[in-house]
Amino acid sequence: MGIVIRQSIYSTIIAYLGVAIGYVNLLYLYPKFLSLEQVGLFRTIQDAAILFSPFAQFGLTQSIFRFYPQLVKDKKSSHTFITLMMLMALAGFAIFFLVFKIFETPLLSYFKDNAQEIIQFTSLVLWLTLILVMISVLEAFSRSLLKTVIPNLLREVMARLFLSVLVLIYFTGFITFDQFIIGSVVSYLIWLLILIFYLWQQSELTLQTNFKTLDQTKIPELFKYGLLSFAGMAGMILIGKIDSMMVTALLGLSANAIYTTAFYMATVIEIPKRALSQITMPLISRAFERNDLNEVSSLYRKTSINQFIIGSLILIGVWINLDNLFVLMPKGDNYALGKWVVIIIGSGKLMDMIFGPSSEIIVLSKYYKFNIVLILMLAALVIVSNIYLIPRYGIEGAAWGAAFALVTFNIVKYLFIYAKFKIQPFDLATVKVLMIALITLAANRIPFKIESVILEMFIRSVLTTILFSSLILISKVSPEANELFKKGVRLLR
Repeated sequence: MGIVIRQSIYSTIIAYLGVAIGYVNLLYLYPKFLSLEQVGLFRTIQDAAILFSPFAQFGLTQSIFRFYPQLVKDKKSSHTFITLMMLMALAGFAIFFLVFKIFETPLLSYFKDNAQEIIQFTSLVLWLTLILVMISVLEAFSRSLLKTVIPNLLREVMARLFLSVLVLIYFTGFITFDQFIIGSVVSYLIWLLILIFYLWQQSELTLQTNFKTLDQTKIPELFKYGLLSFAGMAGMILIGKIDSMMVTALLGLSANAIYTTAFYMATVIEIPKRALSQITMPLISRAFERNDLNEVSSLYRKTSINQFIIGSLILIGVWINLDNLFVLMPKGDNYALGKWVVIIIGSGKLMDMIFGPSSEIIVLSKYYKFNIVLILMLAALVIVSNIYLIPRYGIEGAAWGAAFALVTFNIVKYLFIYAKFKIQPFDLATVKVLMIALITLAANRIPFKIESVILEMFIRSVLTTILFSSLILISKVSPEANELFKKGVRLLR
C-alpha cells in the first residue's frame, strides 16, 4: 500500500492544484469574460468530445490495464504492446468517424431548437475526440508503468493554465470567440505532444511492429475484452456526460452553463478517488494475476474508508461555503441557480467514493461482462430519467438523475462483489466516519457571520477541518490517516 499512498499523495496535490486553477477559470474568468451562452457552448463542445471518445477507442484503456501484466515481459514487448494499442486506437476512430457521418443529420437535429450554435463546430468536436482517444491510450499505458505524476500534471494543471491564458487573450480582443474555441482544442493537442515526448524520453515509447514478441494466444482475447469493455466505458461516459448534452438540447446553452459550472464545483469531491484509482487499478490487476484475493480485499477496504474520510470533509467544506462562493462569483446570481445541483451531485459522488474500487475489481476480474451489462442498463436509466426529470425540474432534475444512477450502480456492484468474492469494504469504521461527518455538518448550523466573505470562508473552513480531522484521528478509523499525521508531526519537529 506504500506506493499507493505515496503516488496518490503526489497525484492528489497535483489534482487539487488543477482544481484551484479550474475553479479560477470556471468561477471567475469564464463568468466575468464570457456570456452564459458562450460558456454553455464551450462546455458542450468539450463534453461532446468526451462523450464520443469511448465510442472511438473501443475499450482500449481497460484492455491496457488488464493485459499489460500478461503481455509485457520486457522493454521490447512493452514497445510492441503500446504500438499495437495506438494502431488499434486509430482504427477505432476511423470506424467511429464513418458511423458518425452516416448518422450526423439526425444527431445534430436534436440541437436545432435550443442550441443551433453547436452545429457549426461539429468538425472541431471530431478533432478533439481523436486527440482525447490518443491521450487516454497513452495515459493508461503510463499508469500501467506506475508513472502517474507527469500525466496528471499535464491533465490537471497544464491544460487548465492554457485555457486561463486563452480566455484572458480573448478578453483583450486579440482573438475572436471562435478562435478561443479553436485554441482550446489546440491546448489538448499540446498536451498530447508533451505526453508523447515524456514517454519517449523515459524510453517507454518506441514504435515496434514485430508483434511476434507478444503472446499470440492472448491477442484474440485482448480484442474480445476490448470490444466488451467498449460497451462498459461508453455506458460510463453516457452516465457522466449525457445529462450535460440533454440539458443543452432541452433547456439551452445558458442552462448548460449553469449546470456544468455547478457540476464541476461538485467534482472536487471525487478527486481523491481519481488519484487513488490510478494507482490501485494496476495493483488490483496484478493481484488478480497472482490470484491473491486477500490483497484485493485489503485494497478494497482501505480505499473505501480513506475515500469516505476525505470525500466527506470536502463535501462538507463545499456545502458550508457555497453561498459565499456564489457571492464572490461574477454574475453569481445567475450561477446560484445551480446551488442544489452542487449538493445533489456532490452527495452522489460521495456515495460513489464510499463503495471503493468496486468497478475496478469487477472489470479486472473474470466477471467483467457483468459490469458492462450493468453500465448499459444504468445508462439507459439515466437517459430515460433525464427525459422525464429535466423538462419538469430543470437542471435539478438532471442532477437527481445522475445521483440516482450513481447510487444504484454502486449498490448493485457491492452486492455482486460480495456474492462472488465474499469481500466487502464496510465495517464499524464506516459508521464512525458517517457519524463524524454528521456531527461536523451539524456544528456548522451554529450562527457564524463575518463582514468579510473571504475571511468567513477561511475561518469556517479551518474550524471545520480541525473538528473533523481531530475526531477522525481520535477514533482511529484509518491507520493510514493516523500514520500520515505522525509522519507530519515528526517532519515539523
